[in-house]
Amino acid sequence: MDWGIHFLVTASIACEIFLIILDIRWKYMRSNFVRFIVWASYLLLSFIAKIALGKLSVVRIDDPEDPSYDVVLEGLLAPLLLMQLGYTDRITAYSILNIGATVVFVVRILIRCWDGSSPVSRLYILLFVAGFIKAALWVWALKSVYDENSIVNAEYYPKVTKEARESSSQLELFPEDQKFDSAKDILKAYFWFDCLKPHLVNWLYHPVFISQDWMRIDCYPANRAFTVNEIELNFMFDTLYTKAPILYTKCGIIGCSISFFCLVSALCRFAVIFKGAFLIDMYIAYTYALPMAVTCLELDQITTLAFSDWAVVEMGKNLGMLLFSRLIPFLANRCMRKKRWARSMGRNPVRVVLNWFGKWMAVRAVLDWFGKREIFSWYWLQSRQPMPLHLIALVLRKMEELEQKRNFRRFKQRGKWTLEIHGIQEKQGLRSSIEAIFAKSIIIWPIATKILQSLEIEKSNTCGGSKFLSEYMMYLLAVHPHMLSLPTANMTLEDACCMLKPFLRYRDYKEAISALSSLDGDVPHPVIPSKETWDVLSEVQKLVADLRTMDNKWELISSIWVEMLCHAAYNCHVYCHAKQLRRGGVLITHVWLLLAHKTDKFPVENPNCCLDIPEISLLGLMFF
Repeated sequence: MDWGIHFLVTASIACEIFLIILDIRWKYMRSNFVRFIVWASYLLLSFIAKIALGKLSVVRIDDPEDPSYDVVLEGLLAPLLLMQLGYTDRITAYSILNIGATVVFVVRILIRCWDGSSPVSRLYILLFVAGFIKAALWVWALKSVYDENSIVNAEYYPKVTKEARESSSQLELFPEDQKFDSAKDILKAYFWFDCLKPHLVNWLYHPVFISQDWMRIDCYPANRAFTVNEIELNFMFDTLYTKAPILYTKCGIIGCSISFFCLVSALCRFAVIFKGAFLIDMYIAYTYALPMAVTCLELDQITTLAFSDWAVVEMGKNLGMLLFSRLIPFLANRCMRKKRWARSMGRNPVRVVLNWFGKWMAVRAVLDWFGKREIFSWYWLQSRQPMPLHLIALVLRKMEELEQKRNFRRFKQRGKWTLEIHGIQEKQGLRSSIEAIFAKSIIIWPIATKILQSLEIEKSNTCGGSKFLSEYMMYLLAVHPHMLSLPTANMTLEDACCMLKPFLRYRDYKEAISALSSLDGDVPHPVIPSKETWDVLSEVQKLVADLRTMDNKWELISSIWVEMLCHAAYNCHVYCHAKQLRRGGVLITHVWLLLAHKTDKFPVENPNCCLDIPEISLLGLMFF
């Protein structure tokens, strides 16, 4: 008897248990340690399962015509390992692996261990079916994400069929009852996601798709509108990183049911065959415990399927059934209480960032040599705080003001629209700070914001929100410059540090504030700037001088910051936003999704005709 194989299978089940425990939390936890555990468990599960399959393939069989009972029992472990390689339902993959060879490998092991005279061999079929379905769903989920055929062009847009028009009259309308509000929010988020498909870069979209009264969320409070945005990002996360879009299809539900039925049947049959041997033979008892553990894990995942946003959507499609109409308010309210992202934001004051770039030069030089500076900066500059509700309200309000200037166009400005709204294009300091290189603007404005905030006596929510946004943009510039599309951000920060470090060397905090906030334009320069160097001190002083003379300066500053954030979010690649989703989510990704819904990506002159498309009209009639 080879107990080593049993221990390997036990270790693979332990890795799956870790994944099941953490896979719900990894979408909103920012901890690097948690992400490491998920990543390590994922890799170890694959590694251990393949080692166990390798040991099973070389199990010694003295008589191939009549294998011993322990060899037959070990054959049961092969399809269980195939199920492990199908991974949990809420995690598909960090990488695409070729599972076809594994299926062939398992079939070879089962044929080798087969004993026609033993009733245990009959269990091979049931367990293999369960394992094959698990692996097939995993491959299907990966294919559905990376299939290029899912990215359509205008000529492939679905045609309105007679059957679709006839079925629309039979669809149930949602009841006008407050208890269905949560369900409506989830269904709106799903409809927005289904229209936009934000994970597909070339998907055709026009804001008219969500312009109907039953789809608008403009009248929602800030927190509720932001929650709808969170739910939509959750659908995107599930589509990219889980099996959810597959499991909630008819084929997915049937496959899961058959797989679970085969597992339970094999478990019961095993108990009948060895009903008198469990207490006598520990090898049999331990072998029975392994498929029992796998069955319990499958039961947990099936139970979880009923308590998700996808389940609410599927029930909404069948609201005419009395059971679903009574269950959906309860399930929707429970889903609305779930945490979908970290609801926190990174913050780095200017002082912290400049200290990092002014010190540890030897450490940064070594890291630069290996191209791994971000490893140290992630820990040195990692500072997170909960995102306040007033900041959400401020961002949404300012975005609504900017939309009136943007009018569905691409977001190319980073301050110009705000100056036009407030009618102050003549301010030289303001205009030059916005027209500068984006990285320089992000450095100038946090310093000016900090100076003005320290001079403020009564700090309003707009003032506090501006400070939050300034520190958040500095955090992105220092830690995630790729999110701002600024590959040379480190060089710009080092240039700023070279000018600011001598200025701050012999001044305390109050003296520095006083010097940079003076209105006479005289800023002492410890290092005289040349034509090639960047005179950051003078630019900060000019900006502060212009802003101090304004009565509504905090409305202007907050609007500038939101416009900069929108510019960065819109121009950041979809891949970067998708990558941040599995790291807890970030504010800039939420802003990107809100902007995407207000951007015209449709090549047809009259997009209103597309409202007759079944995928759009039927969903609206069905849910609202």
